[in-house]
Amino acid sequence: MADELQSLIERIQREGVEKAEAEAAAIVTRAKAKAVEIVKTAEAQAQALLKQADADAQVYTERSAITLSQAARDVLIAVGQGLESILNEVVRKQVGQALSPDTLKAMLGRIAQAYAAHGMNENRLTVLLSPDDQKSLERLVEAGVRDALGQGVDLRADDRIVKGFRISIQDGHVVHDFTQVAIAEAIGELLKPNLAEIVHRAAQNAAVGSHGVTAAAT
Repeated sequence: MADELQSLIERIQREGVEKAEAEAAAIVTRAKAKAVEIVKTAEAQAQALLKQADADAQVYTERSAITLSQAARDVLIAVGQGLESILNEVVRKQVGQALSPDTLKAMLGRIAQAYAAHGMNENRLTVLLSPDDQKSLERLVEAGVRDALGQGVDLRADDRIVKGFRISIQDGHVVHDFTQVAIAEAIGELLKPNLAEIVHRAAQNAAVGSHGVTAAAT
């Protein structure tokens, strides 16, 4: 009886151990499979993140290039506008200085002679000047101009004119505008292409210089 009981106990123990070992093996197998699944999922997520990061970096690079290009364009526009403003101011001052009473007298004399040469003596010629120039030139110019055109000429002051003069005939229609503003604008328009070329060359030189610095740095 004791032997049978001992044999039963041993069998129960053996079966328990075998069952435990089987369960342990199953657990290990499931754990390995789960680990493989987790690794695959992690790798897939990592690949997706890397792909998204690469796409984001490319978009950022493209946007940065566009932003830099726009910024460079804005800088060039600002520089061009600044230079144009400086140029216009310099031209305006130089024209103002050049339009001295003697220069105005000579210009009006030549215009009067040209009008007379084309048989326009019968038309009344009105010369609009700044108040200061009108006073300075009234005695100097009037005689010479009237010698060329007869008595059909008036020298009139116009507060809107700083330097130079405008000429109109009879009905007030402006025929010639030799004011400081008009002359400066005309000269400025002639100089604009040269100014644009200067800014363009400066931009090209700056671009070449920056490429050289980048190459040296790399």
